[in-house]
Amino acid sequence: MTDTSLSLLWDTTRLRLLVEIDQQGTVSAAARSVGIGQPSASEHLRLLEAAAGQRLVERNGRGSRLTEAGSLLAARAREALAALQAGEEELGALAGLEAGTIHIGASTTPGVYLLPDTLGCFRRDHPNVDVEVEIASTDEMIERLLAGRVQLALVGETQVDERIELTPFLSDEIVGIAKPGLLPIKAGRIKPAALASQTLLVREAGSSTRQTAERALAALGAGTARTWELDSSEAIKRAAREGLGIAFLSRYAVAEEIERGELASFRLAGQPRIERRLFVARLARRPLTPSEEGFIATLTRCCAKNAEFAAACVA
Repeated sequence: MTDTSLSLLWDTTRLRLLVEIDQQGTVSAAARSVGIGQPSASEHLRLLEAAAGQRLVERNGRGSRLTEAGSLLAARAREALAALQAGEEELGALAGLEAGTIHIGASTTPGVYLLPDTLGCFRRDHPNVDVEVEIASTDEMIERLLAGRVQLALVGETQVDERIELTPFLSDEIVGIAKPGLLPIKAGRIKPAALASQTLLVREAGSSTRQTAERALAALGAGTARTWELDSSEAIKRAAREGLGIAFLSRYAVAEEIERGELASFRLAGQPRIERRLFVARLARRPLTPSEEGFIATLTRCCAKNAEFAAACVA
């Protein structure tokens, strides 16, 4: 007679199957990702559901979705697979080998302006480790981390629950930018009231940069005539260079344009600097692999050089 204890039914195929159903949205697509046929996938699910004593997957005309019980088990499956990967890397480290793949996510500021230099440093020090990168807003990247799509996420300040551990790796300042000569900037400062007639160029709502700047302006009761939402920091900088509005962006995003004189930077007169921290986010219950530990060490070392350059440009 087959033992139907759930703990005895788990293997890597079934662990991966639940995770892939959550990501792919259909049993057939999940089966292909795992490398099995759909009949085998259905049988695996039948055995898991019998052992769990409840439905794990709901099917509809558009595909399949995990039930609450299925989502719970999929979260544990991700943790188990990550622990197995960490163990595999640790065994390789004992044998003097280093290999594998790290899935990194990053919000726009660290992803575009800090990560490329870090990846160059990391590749030189760890040539056998592959890195796959995804870039999205801070809020979206936290969702991808929880869904198991990335192992580490570089993000701005955000609210998370106990499932996520945030470790600061760099301080950042959000500075105002405008076309040179557009604003009455004196000694790098401007009165908040001078912004009232301007268009504020902003990123999407899930952007940590936007949220940090808007909190600071709201605390002052400072407003602008209108807001224009653009989909990237690069688009915002181009619009600002053309005199279409003013913006508040990370000093890492604007340091080169300020150094070349293409943009003027400013802070708000009589107010403290708009500062925040950038974080490495990861699942709290999942141990770091040796490759991930190496990546974080490289990130911290390389970002110190970026910080010196940005501080010099945004005096």
